[in-house]
Amino acid sequence: MRSHTQPITYLVSAFLVAACSSGGETTSATFTATDTTTTTTTTVPTTDPTTAGTETTEGTVDPTSGESESTTEGPDTTETDSDSGVSNSDTDPIPVCGDGVVEGNEVCDDGNADNTDACLDDCTEASCGDGHVWAEMEACDDGNADNTDACLDTCQEAMCGDGFIQAGVEECDDQNAENTDGCLDTCVAATCGDGFLHEGVEGCDDGNMVDDDECSNMCTVASCGDGLVQVGEECDDGNADNTDDCLDTCQNASCGDGFIHTDVEECDDGGMNNDNTGPCRTNCTTCDCQGNDVMGMTCADLDGFACGALACAGCDFDTSDCSSPVPPDFNGEVGPEFDDGCWLQCGGYLDMPGGDDVPLFWGEGCTGSDYNRVRIACGADVNNYRVITVEKNVFKDLLNAYPETGLISEFFDQDGTPYMTQNQIYAEGNNPNTGRSWWGNGSGCNENSLNTTINNVCSWEVSNCFGQGLNGNRYLWVYVAP
Repeated sequence: MRSHTQPITYLVSAFLVAACSSGGETTSATFTATDTTTTTTTTVPTTDPTTAGTETTEGTVDPTSGESESTTEGPDTTETDSDSGVSNSDTDPIPVCGDGVVEGNEVCDDGNADNTDACLDDCTEASCGDGHVWAEMEACDDGNADNTDACLDTCQEAMCGDGFIQAGVEECDDQNAENTDGCLDTCVAATCGDGFLHEGVEGCDDGNMVDDDECSNMCTVASCGDGLVQVGEECDDGNADNTDDCLDTCQNASCGDGFIHTDVEECDDGGMNNDNTGPCRTNCTTCDCQGNDVMGMTCADLDGFACGALACAGCDFDTSDCSSPVPPDFNGEVGPEFDDGCWLQCGGYLDMPGGDDVPLFWGEGCTGSDYNRVRIACGADVNNYRVITVEKNVFKDLLNAYPETGLISEFFDQDGTPYMTQNQIYAEGNNPNTGRSWWGNGSGCNENSLNTTINNVCSWEVSNCFGQGLNGNRYLWVYVAP
């Protein structure tokens, strides 16, 4: 550390002339004298006698010793500490990036400013992510690690199939070429209608928007019941109801399909529909008769008939026993009603002891031309009686013999239970309407006999009542039928 506070430099120039045979040399020397108060600098010019020129030499003269130091002008290659004034001529030079020499902290130095080669202009090695595209090594370099832009962090350009979704460009990217998963090989999300079958999601995908072919627009396999009418289907209402317009086979409902079409068909037995035997006609209307069952119908329910025995003839009614006779003029005791034929009451009497309760012409009202059969009923009341049916109107046509046999077709009581008697009818003069007559057999006055005797000399004008053993008042009811 210097002790002076104000340096003074004295410049002393001395010219030393030396004579020589070839000329003289002039030397300039500078002397610097330093003490605690002053510093003196002396410049001495010198002349090189050999070159006849002048060379200027600076010398520093130490005023304490009188000695001097000289220095030839040229490049200064020494480093001087600005604080201490000490020369650093022994330290490394400062590295310069771009001088082609790898020095100091430099990783590389190719001597150029080209950032597309292996060494950048900051003397660091090129690498992916440095923001410079390394020629022939990198396809791109955007200086970031974002894999959703156009340049990946591997310095390769983003493309479909790289496994990264490029924002604004790709919908998906699953890094494979499989078109049956959720992402197509075009990096578009799988959707119905793209033409590829998305496994586990779609039943089909035909790539069109035709809804009535084998694959619906919902990418479901066409099937009956899906609500869409496709090839081979006449209809498809999406339900399994076989009573509406469309069957669950996707065929239109029709007579003969075996299903009853609500509000359209009465019946439908499919291939069993038969106009002759029924029970369902071929036009899917119910037969009038169901086998031999007239379904509760009577002749009177049919137009043109008042009474009779309605029967079945295949699918239709047999009306051969139905008729519309003129009703008899009857005002007597009303007997039970019969629904097994066109039975119209033509006579009714209450027989009590001691009187003529049954007239001689007791069948007078039963002789009409419309009536061909006769029914005789005898009993204590309408709930207790026995009946015979005669297949000839003997009041109108009389008997052919005494007795005439085989005319009685039925014997039954109020419950329809048959009983036994002989099949014989007797009448005086073969005319039951004008004298005595016997119905069932020829027995006379015997209340236990299985016949009925009319106008005999018995206690009762109507005796026996077909063997019911009444021994009291009894009714005689007479009916005729066509």
